[in-house]
Amino acid sequence: MKSRLLVAAFGVPLVAVILIGPAIATTILISAISVMAVFELFSAVEAKERIGALIICSISAAGLQLAAYFRADIFFYGWWLFLFLTIIFALWVAYHERGREFCFIHFAVAFMSGILIPLCLSSLVIIRRGEDGLLRTFVPVGTAFICDAGALFTGMALGRHKLAPRTSPKKTVEGMLGGITASVIFMIVYGIIITNIADLTVSFMKLIVMGAVCGVFTQLGDLVFSLIKREFEIKDYGTLLPGHGGALDRFDSMVTVAPAALLMFLILRPF
Repeated sequence: MKSRLLVAAFGVPLVAVILIGPAIATTILISAISVMAVFELFSAVEAKERIGALIICSISAAGLQLAAYFRADIFFYGWWLFLFLTIIFALWVAYHERGREFCFIHFAVAFMSGILIPLCLSSLVIIRRGEDGLLRTFVPVGTAFICDAGALFTGMALGRHKLAPRTSPKKTVEGMLGGITASVIFMIVYGIIITNIADLTVSFMKLIVMGAVCGVFTQLGDLVFSLIKREFEIKDYGTLLPGHGGALDRFDSMVTVAPAALLMFLILRPF
């Protein structure tokens, strides 16, 4: 617990400082998280020795963040996906011909770590580079953090009914509702803050809707990555952060909440 609190005490302010800095700093941070996620997922399926696939997925993970930073168009992403799949398919055949195991689960991990996860995380870079980027960036980051904390403490205090016992035995329905409520409260408070510090028109009703949606997607991401750990019988994705696990253990919910927040900003435009 001591190491967990120590990491949080230094880590949270550090991430906040990076997010407040120039957009390229956020891009570098998300790139690093994406590459670490590649190594952690390959490790989970015991495929780290597949160096070729590991390198390609790492390049793709970081490259997609740069693409988001430089505002690449849909044609770029189409060619990127085509090139990525072509190389991975070629490696799959090459591994098979050399008698080295690279089965469908390895391909799935390669696609998830090289395309799906970094593409979702790049939503945060897109938000940061967009209109009112600095203020909007703290919406997915803040709701994810507050929702996790709200779900944890509410579940500890009031948890009675299991939410998904086969996936994450400790999570409860009460904890889920507490997390969503905490996310909504955070959005209301955040709306009050930005109303006073920025010349923006804020719709609190839209912020409440957005807080609820982000709360749901935060917990969905947490459950999905807990399911992956359970399937491969691992406790944590890594040991990067003492008491917290790996990058995916800390940023799993960001994979789902960042694209949800981006979509909500495009649809609702709460400020």
